[in-house]
Amino acid sequence: MKFGIFDHLDRRDVPLHQYYADRLELVSLYDRLGFYAYHVAEHHATPLGMSPSPSVFLSSVAQRTERLKFGPLVYTLPLYHPLRVAEEICMLDHLSHGRLQVGVGRGISPIEVGFYGV
Repeated sequence: MKFGIFDHLDRRDVPLHQYYADRLELVSLYDRLGFYAYHVAEHHATPLGMSPSPSVFLSSVAQRTERLKFGPLVYTLPLYHPLRVAEEICMLDHLSHGRLQVGVGRGISPIEVGFYGV
């Protein structure tokens, strides 16, 4: 049996740079403890919206972990040009030596895509 973590980067009462540093340290711990995978949600304009760019956050995850598989759950496809998201996926996969796992979807809330006028 394999265990993974699904994460929402929601608002906290700490400075944002500290919040990201703390979360990245936690993800490094997941890797050291032998968890199989870590997945982060993409959200916009909501209290869950502290990871509006999963590729940026996950590039830091790739650099801080060795075995942990990781990825977005999900890339909110209506907000991306198809070529752009394909390029980001390819780049993250190469940076992580093949550890990237990708989830795609339409998003969960009309508020989030409406924020971008979609």
